[in-house]
Amino acid sequence: MNVNFGNVAKEYVKFRNDIPENLIRELEKRGVEVTGSKVADLGAGPGLLSKMLSDKGAIVDAIEPSPELIEVGRQHIGSDQRINFTQNYAEKTGLPANSYDIVTVMRAWHWFDREATIEEVRRILKPGGYLIIIDSGFTSASKIVKESMKIIQSYSPDKQIRAAGTKELATQMINSFPVEWFDEWKHAKFDLMDMYKMDYDVRFTNEEWLGRLSSVSWIAAFKEKQRTSTLNKIRAYLEEQFPDDRHRIPHILSVAILKNKNNLPL
Repeated sequence: MNVNFGNVAKEYVKFRNDIPENLIRELEKRGVEVTGSKVADLGAGPGLLSKMLSDKGAIVDAIEPSPELIEVGRQHIGSDQRINFTQNYAEKTGLPANSYDIVTVMRAWHWFDREATIEEVRRILKPGGYLIIIDSGFTSASKIVKESMKIIQSYSPDKQIRAAGTKELATQMINSFPVEWFDEWKHAKFDLMDMYKMDYDVRFTNEEWLGRLSSVSWIAAFKEKQRTSTLNKIRAYLEEQFPDDRHRIPHILSVAILKNKNNLPL
C-alpha cells in the first residue's frame, strides 16, 4: 500500500491528535526521563508527539519526509522553539551521531525500511539511550467502527482491508507489534526494557469521525474520487443511524521501551 499522508495533512493534524495525556507520565514511571532530554522523533508527521514531548521539557528534532505535514506541523506547534522540523527520512536523518537521549517513533515503524532505520537509530542514539516505539488507534469494539470499516472495505479495489505497511506481512502480533520486530531489535542490541498497552476512549461528533477516517491509511491511499465516495457513504450511514452526533470510540495505545546496548562500557 502506497500512502501519501501529505494529501490529508490538514485532517491528520486536526483529527489524529488523540494521544493519551498520561503517555509521558507513564514513560517516566518506567524510567524514561523526558524533561531535559534531547529527542529525535522519527516519522513525526505534524509533530503531535513532538509537541507533547516539548511541553514536558524535551528538546525535539522532528524528522518527517512530507512537506505538507511539516507545514501544518509548524502551524500546530506555533512559537515553540524547542521543536525543530527537518524534512528527511528515518533511514537517513542527517542528525549528528551519538547525540540523542531518546528516539521516538509513533504510528510509523511499519512504514520504514526497518533494517536501515535500526542502523540509523544506532548511529544517532547515545549508548544507554532509549528507543521508544508507540502505536495507537481505534479498535473494532464498537458498532460505528465495524460499519465504517465495512464501507471502506466495499470501496477498496480488492474488497480487502489490509494491515498498514509491513504489518501486513506479520505472522503474529504482540501488543500491536509484529513478532518479527522483537528479533530485529534484539539482534541490533536494543534490549526490551518494558512493554505495555493502555485502553482509552476518544469522543467524536459525526464530522469529527469522518475527519478521523479520512486520515487513516486505507482512505488516504484512495484516489480523490474514491475517497470522496467512501466518506459520503459513511456520512449517510452516520446521519441515518446516529442523529445524536456523539460517539465514544475505544482506542488502544501500545508502547515498547528499548535500551541501546551498543557501545556501552564493559
